[in-house]
Amino acid sequence: GAVMDLEALRLAEAFFAQKPQALPSVRAFLLGALERWPETEIVTQKSQVGLRDPRPYCALTAPGKRVKGRPTPGALLSLFLPRPLETDLLLMAVEAYPGRFTNHLILPEAPEAFPPSLWDWTGEARRFRCGKD
Repeated sequence: GAVMDLEALRLAEAFFAQKPQALPSVRAFLLGALERWPETEIVTQKSQVGLRDPRPYCALTAPGKRVKGRPTPGALLSLFLPRPLETDLLLMAVEAYPGRFTNHLILPEAPEAFPPSLWDWTGEARRFRCGKD
């Protein structure tokens, strides 16, 4: 319920404490996901903040070092999809298993800069991993 979500959000925000510039977009992404898919559970682990419903369908991480010549992003969003995405936000797509790609995207620091397709891709990842519409 809402109280659990608040506690889960607090833990997720604590995970990004070293990256204050990432907090607005991380918060907007997590709240946006909960709004769209209320059964989603936010699980903060040592290395990432994962979203599950009930299986993990995406994860947020705080990269520590420069990424391929770009300034280090505040947050990376990893989406588990059956295909590599084609977008400027993509850092890399890794075929973790046959037919399953982990797409590592730079989460824009300003929530208003989220492309509308971000939610389409996240919904696609949820359907792909959780079999839910």
